[in-house]
Amino acid sequence: MAHFSYLDDYSDMRDVIFRKRSRYKHMDAFTQNVLRGPSELSVQQRELIAAYVSALNACSFCSGIHTQVAVNFGMQEDLIQKLIENEDAAPVEEKMRPVLALVKKLTLSPSKVQKSDIEAIGNKGWSESAAEDTICIAALFNYYNRLMDGHGITGYPGIFKEGAGMLAKHGYKFPGFIVLFMKWFGIKRPVKEI
Repeated sequence: MAHFSYLDDYSDMRDVIFRKRSRYKHMDAFTQNVLRGPSELSVQQRELIAAYVSALNACSFCSGIHTQVAVNFGMQEDLIQKLIENEDAAPVEEKMRPVLALVKKLTLSPSKVQKSDIEAIGNKGWSESAAEDTICIAALFNYYNRLMDGHGITGYPGIFKEGAGMLAKHGYKFPGFIVLFMKWFGIKRPVKEI
């Protein structure tokens, strides 16, 4: 249930980031860079990390959307659920196991991350840059999870498919024409800066 009078059960992230656009617009480029910019990690692997962080945090909105985005890029549909149930038995490529172990530790007990966690990633053939990308994605989605949960935005199946389709096709940039398009066609979004 949404926690603010300007939100309802069908609200999503756009209702927050377009409401105070000057506050959130800078996150668009950062998110686009982290999830779609150059990286050793594929887009599918980065979306897997985003979905895994969100599932570990039980953030239904981000978990729902990013699981679907990762599926759109070829991830097994029930992989996130299998990781949550038993990460050791989940069908994940061996190279990703230390990456996901770092993601879990950074999400659930961040002060316990050690040099050995980074070294474990390197031991599987990843560079330090890939480890840094992993940290950025995990940190970013811990932020987004708190933003959505704090506003009481939980999502619903329709927005998971719609949002995932849009993100898979266009990435994370929200140019002004999208805001105008929604306004012209009466799509409910609080686009007025307050």
